[in-house]
Amino acid sequence: MTPYQLRFEVFKQAYAMLNDHFSIEYDTARVWNDNPLNTVKMDYPEFPTLSDVLNQAEAINYFVSAAK
Repeated sequence: MTPYQLRFEVFKQAYAMLNDHFSIEYDTARVWNDNPLNTVKMDYPEFPTLSDVLNQAEAINYFVSAAK
């Protein structure tokens, strides 16, 4: 695997992690807001930005690269 391929894999993993988290929060808000017994509505989350994904990728890279 080339360094470029490795970086892309880390990027894809970071995107998948944030997308999964977004999906869970979105579904939770949707179910909550669809329930007529809940008078207080939850805000829907914002979809992760490219900046969010790059920050997550940096955190993953730091974790796997740190020598301990």
